[in-house]
Formats: sequence, structure tokens, C-alpha cells
Amino acid sequence: MLSAEKAVGGLGHPPNGVFGIHASLRYLRGEVRWDRDDLQEYGLCADPRDPSRKVLPVWMIEDPRVWLALDGCVLYGSHIDGPEYFTLAFEDVCHYWETLALLDCHVVAFNRPHIVPRPRLESSCFVGEAIARELALTPFAPGTRGRTRAWAGPSAHVVELDIPGFKQGTDVVSDSADGIVLAAVQALDAGGAARITSPEALEADLLSELPVPTRQERPLAASHMYTWGKFLSYEDDRYRRRHRAS
Repeated sequence: MLSAEKAVGGLGHPPNGVFGIHASLRYLRGEVRWDRDDLQEYGLCADPRDPSRKVLPVWMIEDPRVWLALDGCVLYGSHIDGPEYFTLAFEDVCHYWETLALLDCHVVAFNRPHIVPRPRLESSCFVGEAIARELALTPFAPGTRGRTRAWAGPSAHVVELDIPGFKQGTDVVSDSADGIVLAAVQALDAGGAARITSPEALEADLLSELPVPTRQERPLAASHMYTWGKFLSYEDDRYRRRHRAS
């Protein structure tokens, strides 16, 4: 992994910039100055699981920030609503890249993209297995690690993500709107909230298979969004978890 990154000068991280583990490790070894624009003033930080150890910043342009622990795990971090806090996100960097690949280069972000390359479902419940059966998908072993479960097929991918404070639920991307609607039926039948974002408007016959959306909008000319229930956004979820006891 590091040899490949060194050869190409860094690996891209959506939506822009470089996911520069090799560059950061060179800094740790004292080989280069800390002058990466995307990391700004950030350096090492204590690992919340073991404060005697450090985590390495590898992506700071947008929230969540991405950190690499000494044991290879990838953590998400944020400071938007207070002091920086962390959550274990992926088992290692390859696991993170696999998930990005399955979900069209987007897992979660404070500024969620409104333009998507193909129809996408985000649901608040863990219903990946039921959706996978409905879409005839098979388990994707490389992506199924830790608290992440993944299924894949030639035209659709399903990923269950359990990253407390950032993303908890099931995401689906599909080549067809029909597949996304079938997935949404399973999510809504399970009692979860859901959101579909699609490059094209859903046809009336497909919408008729679902409950009436609680919200329907067109945030940008190139996308259409349909929401069922109170779909908690990234920042609302983090705030609720941090202040639940207060």
C-alpha cells in the first residue's frame, strides 16, 4: 500500500486532495517538514483508546477528519460542535478504500454531496441482509470487517456502517432506480427513516411503491432528493450522542 502511494505521489481522497499516509509517515520520521496544506496546523494527537499512543492525521480538508492509529485502524474525528473527538471507523486503510469504492467514493461528510453518479439510498436502520436478498447480492468479504458489513453484485452495492457519532445505518448504491426503490421498501418496512438521492427524478410508478415522502426537494439542478421520516443528519447525530446525558 505505502509502496504504491510513494510511486504515484499520494492517493486521492474524494472530493479533492491527497490521502497522504506516506507523506505523513515521512514527517514522523523527521524526513520532511510539516508543510502539507490539507493538514494545516495539525500534528499528532492522542489515541482515545490509549492516550499514551498517538494517531496520525492523514486527511483534514473536510469533516470528518481521518486519522491513522499505530495499530493500523482508521479513526474519524471532528471538532465542529466542541473539542476534537474520535470514533473507530475502519479496521485499516484498505478497508476504508474498499468501502469508498463500494459507495461511489462517499461514506459520510459534514457537507454531504447533493450530486450523485447514480441512485443512492441512505437508511437509519441495519437492514443490509434483507436488502441484499431482495437485490440478489452476495456478501463482500473484504468489506465485511469490524462493525462494517458489505454485499455486492454487478449493479448494486450495500454497506452497513456502524460509526457512532458519524454514520449508523445502511447505504445502497444501484445502477437503476428500481433497485434503490426495492431497497427503500426494505428499509421502511423495518421502521427506519430513509433518504434517496438520484440524478434523475423517480418515475411515478416507482414512487407509488413507497409511502408518500415526508419531504421532496431538488437541492441542485442535477439531483432529486426524497426523504421518509426524520432522517438524522450527520451533525444532528453527533450532537445528540454527545449531549444525551445533559
